[in-house]
Amino acid sequence: MKQVYESKRDGWLVVMLWVAVIVMLVAVGNIWVARAPFVFRLLMAVLLILMAVFVLWVLYGTRYTLTDSILRVRSGPFRWVIDLVAITEIFPTRNPLSSPACSLDRLHIRYHSSPSGLMISPRDKVKFLLDLVARSPGLKMEGDKVVRDTRVMTTADDSAHAAKPTIEINEK
Repeated sequence: MKQVYESKRDGWLVVMLWVAVIVMLVAVGNIWVARAPFVFRLLMAVLLILMAVFVLWVLYGTRYTLTDSILRVRSGPFRWVIDLVAITEIFPTRNPLSSPACSLDRLHIRYHSSPSGLMISPRDKVKFLLDLVARSPGLKMEGDKVVRDTRVMTTADDSAHAAKPTIEINEK
């Protein structure tokens, strides 16, 4: 069963982006009445309207969907898919780098196929983390972060290690 988590939105970011959208729309009006060739006015108006739509699409189209095996991240036209078994660590951060998160109250997800990971900002971080831990064997809560318990082997880990012979040394 899938569960969708909306992105938390910082008030200052919402205000800043709406001001940018309003400035773009006012610019469309000013360009439309300007003394310039029609094709130029039309091109600029369409470009500014598309930019405004893009900003609002990212702001209100950012969400995180958990299924039994994957985390699907969607932010406007951008998409990421993370296998739950690939997640190695999740921890809180306020890192302002670009990410599919509409708040600085973020979770940094580290996973096998990405050295830098991905930052998200679910509105209800605790519920999101508890749901994620319940769906992925081997993940466990440690305070405000989630780590993979290396002692618990998942199905994907089992198949990866099954082909490799191991040598056990028992010390007495």
